[in-house]
Amino acid sequence: MKETTIQVLQTLNKYKVYIGIGIGVAIAAGGGSAFLVTEKSRKAEAVWQSLWKINSDLAMSAQQGKSEKDRTAALSTAADAYKYIKDTMSSSTATPWVVFQLGNVYYSLKNYDEAIRAYNDFLDRYSGHPLLPIVKQSLGYAYEEKGLLQEAVKQFDEISADGNSFLVAQGNWDAGRCYEKLGQASDAIRSYTKVIELSPNSNWATMSQYRLSVIR
Repeated sequence: MKETTIQVLQTLNKYKVYIGIGIGVAIAAGGGSAFLVTEKSRKAEAVWQSLWKINSDLAMSAQQGKSEKDRTAALSTAADAYKYIKDTMSSSTATPWVVFQLGNVYYSLKNYDEAIRAYNDFLDRYSGHPLLPIVKQSLGYAYEEKGLLQEAVKQFDEISADGNSFLVAQGNWDAGRCYEKLGQASDAIRSYTKVIELSPNSNWATMSQYRLSVIR
């Protein structure tokens, strides 16, 4: 765990060097447009490298079967790293992924308030990003864990309303599950029925059929 922490911090230190180099080159070059394009690419590459390194460390920590304490420490270190990148490189093309991963780490830590904050930050800043349906789904799960079922349903229903999303069937299943918890049987039936109509051979349809047999 100590080695993982050191590796992440070393990655961030290298990242700070990239920023320092960028400032120095900008002064020397006079801020020309060619430099700005190159610098933007360099920043994006630095963020992607850091993102890969943090994810790799987390995956390695999970594979090594560390204790819960070590796992929590690894996730906390990753959260700090993601926050640093988000705050210092907010204009990078990789930043949306960083914000999403930050939310995921907080979710894994069961810090649902911070996860919700990160996911909502993503939705506010990157409304047209391809990750949007996945972030909405993740936000819905975080709300559900908090017992905020109406807020969760809103996210799942928004996914369901998007006919182009690959998560439509699952979004309806998730909405149906929350409607059941809310005691809204008719809405749950509607959502489960839609799952079966949209994806009759999926696991979501199998589970929806079972829930329908219980409700009716």
